Amino acid sequence: MKRGVLFFFLIVCIIPGAFSQAVSAGIGADFPNYKEAYLDMRLQYIHHLRPDVEVNIGGSFAITTYKEDGDTKADFLIPLDLGVNFLFPANETFAWYFGVGASAQFSLPRNDTNRFFMGPFVALGIRLGIHPYMEWYLEARQDLLFGEPDWINTGTRLSTGIVFPL
Repeated sequence: MKRGVLFFFLIVCIIPGAFSQAVSAGIGADFPNYKEAYLDMRLQYIHHLRPDVEVNIGGSFAITTYKEDGDTKADFLIPLDLGVNFLFPANETFAWYFGVGASAQFSLPRNDTNRFFMGPFVALGIRLGIHPYMEWYLEARQDLLFGEPDWINTGTRLSTGIVFPL
């Protein structure tokens, strides 16, 4: 089992980084089915295909807490994403972008079985150059995910963070 975990870590985390041209780290909120708010921490690898087109591979770790019998307990959401962003630069330091892609999400809820959801997403965001090696981003994203028990699930993800061009 330890070899499997190590192999998964190498595939998901290290190998994409060798081919990335930027790394993004952020924090935000995830609202799956608009029932609860999750604190979302994300990491992405970004590869530029053309000057204003990029592919991103990323994942998040999202958590929400609740009280049960005086104890604080947690639910987890783990989204993995693959998408394409189309950048529209306004000037040298500011650009907005439109993104499309697919997301696979693993939900580990409190009183239910673990769930798997998958489907497309669209994103709209802005980037502002704040340093030669840092860009601040702000993104809003809409997910359309398919999976039990409701089969058609929607959600919104709002995030902000820093893009580090390599």
